[in-house]
Amino acid sequence: MNNDLYYAIKLCMEVLVILIMIVGLLQVLIYFLQLIISVYVLIKARDNDKKIQNIKKNEGILPAISIIMPAYNESVTIIDSIESMLATEYPNVDIIVINDGSTDNTFQLIYDHFRLQETAHHLNNVEQNHLSHAKIRGVYISQKDSRLRVIDKVNGGKADAHNAAINLSQAPIVCLIDADSILEPDALTKAVIPFIYSPKTIAVGGTVRVANSCLINKGVVTKIKLSRKYIVQLQALEYMRSFLMAKVAWNHIKILPIISGAFGLFRRDLAIKIGGFSADSVGEDFDFTVKLHKLIYDTKANYKIEYVPTAVCWTQVPEKWKVLKNQRIRWHIGALQTYLHFREFTFKLKYKRLSFILLPFSILTDILGPIAELLGYILLPLFCYFDVVDGNLILSYFLLVISYNILITSTAIAIDGLLLRGLDKIRYFVSLLFISLIDNFGYRQICLYWKFKGFFRLKKGKLSWGKMERVKFDK
Repeated sequence: MNNDLYYAIKLCMEVLVILIMIVGLLQVLIYFLQLIISVYVLIKARDNDKKIQNIKKNEGILPAISIIMPAYNESVTIIDSIESMLATEYPNVDIIVINDGSTDNTFQLIYDHFRLQETAHHLNNVEQNHLSHAKIRGVYISQKDSRLRVIDKVNGGKADAHNAAINLSQAPIVCLIDADSILEPDALTKAVIPFIYSPKTIAVGGTVRVANSCLINKGVVTKIKLSRKYIVQLQALEYMRSFLMAKVAWNHIKILPIISGAFGLFRRDLAIKIGGFSADSVGEDFDFTVKLHKLIYDTKANYKIEYVPTAVCWTQVPEKWKVLKNQRIRWHIGALQTYLHFREFTFKLKYKRLSFILLPFSILTDILGPIAELLGYILLPLFCYFDVVDGNLILSYFLLVISYNILITSTAIAIDGLLLRGLDKIRYFVSLLFISLIDNFGYRQICLYWKFKGFFRLKKGKLSWGKMERVKFDK
């Protein structure tokens, strides 16, 4: 090999190393800014206590809310979850549970426990419905608690179930809840604050926390316990990072990417205006939130999307690796689908933050980030071995990334303990801190593999929710 070719190859390798590092460092920089913003915002969030007390003294100002809970084969947790919704201290609420063609005894359990009675409905009348959905078998009302209505329908998916419930609802605000979720009694009161104090609010997201191993009594989390399972502990950390760091920061700059389908509120009229939830998306909550952002810019209205970190909902996370794999693959497919759906709006002046922040960030983290990380694991050690790049530089880069991941996780744990109802034992804190030190080695790489699986499944058109196995809540 002549010298010119050798130096040309070496130059290409060095450029590739620089590009890999730039992508990684850009993500680190963004996450570091999120860390600073979230700490600042969450410290100020305690001021909401006065607003909550004022609202409780004047319950007449609370708007009506319909809680929407889709259920597909949720027999293990469905009764506890519904009891939790009924246990809310929010005075003006009704609950709509949608049995989305379950093949187990989910519907029968609800029917027997809540003494359902069939009632008239208009949901199969296309002319009277705002949103399309699969055929409805029947609508029922509980004789035990009249606030509960149940839709029994042909399976159409989660988005389809949401649309059916929106058609049935009459409340101005709709709240999405997963069928494995437990609401804090004051969660709705806290989440509705932005709607009351700012009429321009069109949607609000709340915090989702891990319920596995927590003690539940009559639909209320009475004791917080950390699961002994490594797989659950890892996910607990991820939820802390997402809801106590990233979402807080995104909301502060007015471009919250996702209002989680596990716990989110929105105005019913505007949900109908944007066509409801997209039945062809496996990331329907991400797609729906981006549609709301687009609506804001299309109408040039002073609408606001907010996030309330102290409004808490508890949810079950997978306890088996196969189930977690299917969930994470689905999440990444949903993220890619949403970007592809809205990619034409990237870098368009009309859509401002959506165009120049949210969509480019999706490119960075969902497309370029995984590719750069995979190439980094393969090529950087290889280039270092062949003395193409300085080994100390590569080592410093990896240490920086790992140290930052530990920093944000530790900060999220601290925030969880200080600002939210949370840590009841020192062991809880120490265990999570230990997990934060080791989740960079093994779990991060597994998640990267799942992202590539999601990419290739999307390319092949293999889109499905996959099976989510539930476990009974601890009593």
